[in-house]
Amino acid sequence: MTIEHKIIELTFSRPQLEIMLSTAQVNLFHAGVGSGKTFIIGAKNAIYAVKYPHVRGFIGANTYSQLSKSTLVGVFKFWASIGLIRNVHYVVNIQPPESFTIIGERLESYHNTISFCNGKLIFTASLENYQAIDGIEIGHADLDETKDTPEEAVKEVIMARLRQTGMWLDKKGEITTIKEDGVSGFNPLSIYTSPAKTDWISEWFNFPKYFEEINSRIFGNDDYFRKRIGDKLVVISSTYHNEDNLPAGYIQSKLIDPNSHNPHRINMLVYGSPLAKSGNEYFNQFDRMKHVKEVDVPEKLIAHVGFDFNRGPYITSGLFKMWWKSDVNRWHVHMMDEVCLDPPENTTEHLSNAIIALHSHDLVNGMIYYGDYSGNNKRTNSIENDYDVIRRIFFKYIGESSDRVIVNDRVVLRKEFMNKVFYGSLPIDFTISPKCIKFIADCEFLKEGPDGKKNKAKDKDGNEKYGHLADMVEYFFISAFEQYFNL
Repeated sequence: MTIEHKIIELTFSRPQLEIMLSTAQVNLFHAGVGSGKTFIIGAKNAIYAVKYPHVRGFIGANTYSQLSKSTLVGVFKFWASIGLIRNVHYVVNIQPPESFTIIGERLESYHNTISFCNGKLIFTASLENYQAIDGIEIGHADLDETKDTPEEAVKEVIMARLRQTGMWLDKKGEITTIKEDGVSGFNPLSIYTSPAKTDWISEWFNFPKYFEEINSRIFGNDDYFRKRIGDKLVVISSTYHNEDNLPAGYIQSKLIDPNSHNPHRINMLVYGSPLAKSGNEYFNQFDRMKHVKEVDVPEKLIAHVGFDFNRGPYITSGLFKMWWKSDVNRWHVHMMDEVCLDPPENTTEHLSNAIIALHSHDLVNGMIYYGDYSGNNKRTNSIENDYDVIRRIFFKYIGESSDRVIVNDRVVLRKEFMNKVFYGSLPIDFTISPKCIKFIADCEFLKEGPDGKKNKAKDKDGNEKYGHLADMVEYFFISAFEQYFNL
């Protein structure tokens, strides 16, 4: 019986098979703990070793300890289960025996290399020092536990190394080793991770867009989330799909573990949720299911526009409408849109003109503006400050009482106030249009620092990735609802 037939006869879950048989260029398996991720890596690489020995592979993990003590242990265990014997069918970290086939030139060193008897090579490495793998050329890659891996390690290093030819997709979308007219190169990257709220993975695979569908599918024992869009495939599934291959009581032990007995943590560890609360969220009372939605906005309302004047990574504004609901004696605030401009258009003048271009119809009943008090400071090489520019450009929409800019209050107090708004303990209902992608990302991923303020982590360019929309929204709320803020 061939290796491929032995693998096919094994019992894999439907989510596991989705990744094993995928012909997408980029694949993500985001699954609960104990979902058999390393067995998928073992199965895929065994099949590729048999069918495509001329194409070099790569297996990586976030740390060397993870790679050596977990990922490769699981891979080697799987290979042993199908009859692939170490030092007989493959060797690790040593020069292959004379009896092994060599495809191409011998390597100067076989350290961090798995060599198969048919000539297949699989390089291994941790992604702690990802620059060290910057010189290799590979045809396929599998990365384990990427939740803690730097974004640039995957997108800029690994994907740049995925350029060895040898596999193509034919017109039927099937893998072939024959290059013909009309076929496209196939260099698959597969990412496997246990659940975590990882912002770059969330953005890359567009989790927020499919939040409701993800939630509707992953919490049962039989269903799972699958989405193929273009060259990307994402599979999100719970531990229950691999229950037959786990020790008796494994899942129940996770459900009752005092360290994980938290509904959000259980949603991540067992059900694979990529958007459950992971702890220390700045807006800890934000609930996407409750707060992100479109609503019917009454006509002839004044527009409320908030500003934040940071220039990097963008300059920020938001458009709000608010009205009193007499039937329940509560205010309703709806954030209709966010307008954020990247360089070189990240100026107050460009921003103001963009708001008018997009929302002049929303401004016809008048406008009230809010924002960072520091915008009153004179700007270098100009006699105008930011609010002078706003008053000049919005002159036909504003009146004497349109300026609602107040001195910035302490961040911790603003945070506590906003979490009261999100929780509903104040007579204010707050909804956010799904169009407000950057603010929703702030609500999901902005963390609280040890001082209780915003932990504005910086991206590789030195810009604060999250928090600017949060600042702008806070400036609006503490001024518009000053009577509640000062209680």
